[in-house]
Amino acid sequence: MTEYKVIFDKFKDKITDPDLLLYVEAIQQEILTSLLSSACTKFKRLCKQNLSDRDDTLMIFNFDVDDEVIDILTDIMAEYWLKPYLNNIENLRNQLSTKDFSVFSPANLLNAVQNTYDLGRKRAKSAMNEYSFINGDWDRLRL
Repeated sequence: MTEYKVIFDKFKDKITDPDLLLYVEAIQQEILTSLLSSACTKFKRLCKQNLSDRDDTLMIFNFDVDDEVIDILTDIMAEYWLKPYLNNIENLRNQLSTKDFSVFSPANLLNAVQNTYDLGRKRAKSAMNEYSFINGDWDRLRL
């Protein structure tokens, strides 16, 4: 069995968000469980392990999650963690303003967030593709 904490700790190593650490443990776990649930939903079709076989109350997977799967799940979690920053209405309003932008402008910040999000999304998708090629069930492949 793999505890969610193992995955959460790996995820926290991939991001820098001091605000996340300021939340009480219960709120942190709620946020991270939501991210993990979304990551499992996105990856479960390709994953050889049954990512639905988990208990959100006990916060465990009912099997040992492979390190490679944990790495992919945390990449996808990072992608979903960035989405709210990207979709922030204040960033959109700032991008649409007619002011001249400096190096530290909100528009440049939004562009940097977009680039970071795209990179994270591509990395997660690439990891899923590589995993599916390596672990694919070629006998069941239909042509």
